[in-house]
Amino acid sequence: MIQEQSAQGTVPSVVEITRGILPKWLNSPLSSYEGSLKEIRNYVPKFERRPFAIAQSDNKFSLINKRLDTIVRKPFKDDPNFIPVGVVSREYALIPHLAVLDISEKAFAYHKINPEDVNAELKITEYGERMALSLYLPQQFSFDPGDGHPMDMRLECFNSVDGSTRFRALMGWFRLICSNGLVIGVTRSDFCRRHVGDLSLNDVGKVLYSGIREAENEKSNFEQWRKKHISPKDLMPWVENTLKKGWGYKAATRLYHIARTGHDAEISGPYKGNTPTTIKVEKGQKIPGAPAECRNLYDVGQALAWLAKERRDLQEQLAWREEISDLLKPLMH
Repeated sequence: MIQEQSAQGTVPSVVEITRGILPKWLNSPLSSYEGSLKEIRNYVPKFERRPFAIAQSDNKFSLINKRLDTIVRKPFKDDPNFIPVGVVSREYALIPHLAVLDISEKAFAYHKINPEDVNAELKITEYGERMALSLYLPQQFSFDPGDGHPMDMRLECFNSVDGSTRFRALMGWFRLICSNGLVIGVTRSDFCRRHVGDLSLNDVGKVLYSGIREAENEKSNFEQWRKKHISPKDLMPWVENTLKKGWGYKAATRLYHIARTGHDAEISGPYKGNTPTTIKVEKGQKIPGAPAECRNLYDVGQALAWLAKERRDLQEQLAWREEISDLLKPLMH
């Protein structure tokens, strides 16, 4: 991790998160920063909409497209240039990233959570057109499921200014030791909508309130997961059928190896004549927080969350996280 310079100067408490493989979001490289909700604003660019037109060689414009606008990133930090990031319809409602931060901060204050006690992680594409914002609730909302590795509750907001993704807010749990995330209360603590109007406090506030309210049920679910004994042998038919069908051969193989050894794995043997539980593998890295052998359903859920987090594309990471509960259902009986 390295320190970054903000537009106002050095911000020692904000760090850029560096990883071995650069993550992407719809093929755009992502940068990640951690800091307070207030400080993270320095890393969020501003945008404006302009008529969609082409400049001629004599510096005059051609006819303006009456149905489309261009979204332009304004000069940001050390870059003095205006950069076009997308083309949208005239009906498109631009939701600036900073508006998402403003509404989130108001939502916390409304629900009696001091915004200054909220830590933030910002993931933003190269030109800023897409933003993922994770806001971690204070420690009193954390939960230890019984394995000594607490989970923090977080509000996640996803937004774009170029129409490439809808605005979305949802609640989830975050396991710090392995940076795993689990979505909670997806049907009750989730908000998704097109860019057709201004974002309101009510939009994000309902997600935050519902997520906090559902947290007790989710804690109970995690406790039940820990009580549900699962051995690697029990996993074999589930891995070779449910997981292989849902996430593919490679993910099924890696999950089975994690469940048996606590280590990730890479396939080294021939696929032909083998299944995810029999194919030869090379032992990989130790998974932080994973036991040497899977003991219960909670361990399996965390292994799935690890695999989801390892997807390179952020959109795919989220999609996989949301499928975890459904994938586990056959093991709950």
